[in-house]
Amino acid sequence: MIDGASAIVVRRLRRDELAAFQAGLPAWNAHEYTGRLAFQERKLAVQLVAWAGDEAVGKAMVVFPGHVEWSESGFRETCPEIRDLAVHDAWTRRGIGTALVRAAEDEVVAAGYDRIGLGTGLEPSYAPARAMYARLGYRTAHGPFVSSARLEDDEGRALPVAGVCVYLVKTLPAGGQPS
Repeated sequence: MIDGASAIVVRRLRRDELAAFQAGLPAWNAHEYTGRLAFQERKLAVQLVAWAGDEAVGKAMVVFPGHVEWSESGFRETCPEIRDLAVHDAWTRRGIGTALVRAAEDEVVAAGYDRIGLGTGLEPSYAPARAMYARLGYRTAHGPFVSSARLEDDEGRALPVAGVCVYLVKTLPAGGQPS
C-alpha cells in the first residue's frame, strides 16, 4: 500500500490513456508521449504512470540500450536507466516515487538485466529524491557531471535544460524486487 493512497496503480502507459495522462502530467510538447509509446512498442523504453483512479499522478520512463536517449552514463555503466521520474506536487511524500522506481526495476529485470541506473541533480531541490534513491539501494557510480538536453516546444522552439548530476546504479536481484 502506498501511504494513505491504496488506490494508486502503477502500470505501463497505453495509447487509449494518452489524453488523460497528458491532462494530469503535461509534457513540454504535445507529441512527446506519442513518441515514447512508439519506443515502448519497439521494446526500447517503458513509460510508467501512477494512476489515482483516472488521474495521472506520477510518471517514470525506463530507457533500454539502443534507445536514442540512452545516455553516455548508461553506456558507461552498461545498464538501462530511469528517466523523467516525477510525481505531481499534490501527491508527493506518499510513496508514489518509490512505487514508480520499483515498477521500473521490475521492468528491467523482466527484460533480462540485472542493473539499473539513473542521473539525479545535486541542487538542494533534489535532496528528497537522492534520499529516496539511497534508501532504495542506489549508490553513486560516477559524477558530478553536467547533463544537458535540448527539448522543443510545439512550435519547434528550443527549450535547453542542464544541471549538475551524479549517476547512481543499483544491482537488482534475479526475479525482481521483494514486496
